[in-house]
Amino acid sequence: MMTKQKGVTLIEMLIVVAIIGVISAIAYPSYQSYVLKGHRTQAMGDMVKVQLNLEEHFTQNSNYNSPVISGSTCSICDSDNDRYTFSLSSASNSYTITATAKVDKGQDQDECGNLTLNQNGAGTPADCW
Repeated sequence: MMTKQKGVTLIEMLIVVAIIGVISAIAYPSYQSYVLKGHRTQAMGDMVKVQLNLEEHFTQNSNYNSPVISGSTCSICDSDNDRYTFSLSSASNSYTITATAKVDKGQDQDECGNLTLNQNGAGTPADCW
């Protein structure tokens, strides 16, 4: 009479570990891509908020010299400071908002890299907007 086996064999455990490893190797890069894209989308939304603030300031003061971005800090932005730094270059009738991807958390690995938005609503890289 044969006794019934209880538990799992070493071979079965190795197969399960191998399957988990293969799934992880495929899923993790995809997850990282979505994280980068999420931070990029937030930065783009913040750039549009800055643009609206600049246009409102221009309507009231006839210039784009709004203090919304000071140094690399944006006072109305929701983006993670570890991912992007914001800068603004403005003249009397034009401006360019720049979101520079930081290296610290790997945001520079995003396919779009640094983002810009000007007074005409044109953003670069164009494929990302």
